[in-house]
Amino acid sequence: MRLLNTCLSDTGHFLIQEFFDYELPPYAILSHTWGEEEVTFQEINAMGAKEKSGYNKIIQCCSVARADGYKYVWIDTCCIDKTSSAELSEAINSMYLWYQKSELCYAILADIQSEDEIYKSRWLTRGWTLQELIAPSRVIFLNERWEVLGDRATLRDKLSKYTGIPAGILSGEEDLETSSVAQRMSWAAKRQTRRVEDRAYSLMGIFNVNMPLIYGEGENAFIRLQEEIMRISDDQSLFAWVSSDDRGGLLATSPAAFTQSHNIVRFNPVGSLDSPFTVNSRGVHLDIGFAGISVDGLGLAILNCKERTCTQGNQQDKVIAIYLKDLDFTMSQFKRVHSESFRLNNLETFRPVEYPVRRICVRGGRTMLMRKRVAAKQDEISPENIHLYDQVKLPTHYIDPAALLVATEAGIKGGVWLLLTRSNIGIEATNLNGQTPLSLAAENGQECIVHMLLQRGASIETKNSDSQTPLSLAAANGHGRIVQMLLERGAATEPDNPNGQTPLSLAVENGHEDIVQMLLERGAEIETKDQWGKKTPLALAAAKGYGGIVQMLLEKGVETETKDLLWSKKTPAVQYAAKGHGRIVRKLLERAGVKEANDNWLYTPLLEATQNGHEDIAKMLSDAKVKIKHSMLR
Repeated sequence: MRLLNTCLSDTGHFLIQEFFDYELPPYAILSHTWGEEEVTFQEINAMGAKEKSGYNKIIQCCSVARADGYKYVWIDTCCIDKTSSAELSEAINSMYLWYQKSELCYAILADIQSEDEIYKSRWLTRGWTLQELIAPSRVIFLNERWEVLGDRATLRDKLSKYTGIPAGILSGEEDLETSSVAQRMSWAAKRQTRRVEDRAYSLMGIFNVNMPLIYGEGENAFIRLQEEIMRISDDQSLFAWVSSDDRGGLLATSPAAFTQSHNIVRFNPVGSLDSPFTVNSRGVHLDIGFAGISVDGLGLAILNCKERTCTQGNQQDKVIAIYLKDLDFTMSQFKRVHSESFRLNNLETFRPVEYPVRRICVRGGRTMLMRKRVAAKQDEISPENIHLYDQVKLPTHYIDPAALLVATEAGIKGGVWLLLTRSNIGIEATNLNGQTPLSLAAENGQECIVHMLLQRGASIETKNSDSQTPLSLAAANGHGRIVQMLLERGAATEPDNPNGQTPLSLAVENGHEDIVQMLLERGAEIETKDQWGKKTPLALAAAKGYGGIVQMLLEKGVETETKDLLWSKKTPAVQYAAKGHGRIVRKLLERAGVKEANDNWLYTPLLEATQNGHEDIAKMLSDAKVKIKHSMLR
């Protein structure tokens, strides 16, 4: 850290000395607004420096500090080598600490004369002076003639009124951390900096974060600041901002978005939130209380903060909720909408149980800023519709158990989504056929609804009146994506079924090759039999003429003949193929072990082919020397 000696050298030059942290002497520090003729580190002893208006500021500061007994003073214009990006970055990251370590801070309000004019001073509007007001242990205010106007203690109430900073923070009676993130942001909401990046960099000390400086990144700097805050704080008041600019998603693009956040304090209305924020390319991941309010995916997310106001001496606290829209009705990707406002819920009537806590992802962060600002799309929520939704009071204390079944069977994904956002919905309700919402959705191929139900924790092993599970129903009806979802959730490939039907046999019987492949890759049993102990998956495929499936099963080493439990006979799969599927007969004959056999209907494969006029198949069988034998039913 460089410090300026308050006494000129014998030659009339300023002396700037560098100190390590452990050897810092007592020093005073200057807080000021920059003019057009500031004297830099390189210029302080150069010819022409005295001609600049900024030179007199340095002389006056040294004079006042020297009179107060300080040998050293720190002034940002001349104590930082701004030609070094590394030094500038270190200085800005250390700035709050340097002001905090100073014994006395001189705040020069160069545009006013009296205490009554403080509110007019440009000093109160600049971004960097916020931390310079808060960090030092003592601040003395000086007018344009360097006359004392008062200190932070004596001017506390006026400063609090002009800046929005609580008097307790200014007096030091309250720690800075007692103020919520939103409150601290609100103190900077109306302040300006010459460079847009400095609106973020000037707040690093206020939030006790450090980050690299990247001049040229523009609004990204403020997004990065908020991401750094999320690394060390779980304060969701960070999201309690209002602005028409929603390009940051869940995050604000400027401190100005927090103009109305000065009364927002920390509060947890929905219970314990154990998991920290995480940020990735998809957005911000967080635990939050959420409930839908319309079938188009709109809902309210309850932040762990509240607005505290006093009306006629009565304190009124209101829980804060922001509007989120589920982009694909899967509860996995949300977007903040209608960011021009948030909803305030009366704390006395607020029911936390109506907003179950869940882990969600909300778009936000640097990637969002790449989007150009465009007119609202058709799927956006208009302010008028938001107003209508605010008037709707959805029944939350009781929901008809059949409501979810009805919405699922009708394929109304918005209705299903809305019901699933409630904490008291009967997700395992059944209809007269014993089907749950998940089994209905799986049978009907409603992928989005299946995903929603799985996300909500629906059981994957429930059975309908035919003992079919959701996996069986999806496999039978050819819904490959749903089969994949259920398998990834660990659905059983051989559920107990008195009819002997398995997801594999159902997929085979209906010719769904892609599903058969998935089930085989998951290790599905290939030797299961129907309720008569007769037809295996291979027999089913052979009878239906599904050559591709037959090939899959053969490659898995399936047995080519099955024992008939009813007649204790052997029934080769080739017999089923002999009804007209020549290519399959050839495949089966190429496999060793196809022997003579009779089925319980007295027909051998050769007789089957002959009687049905399949001469080509009969010839193949004859050439393979399949003998014909008859047996009588007894």
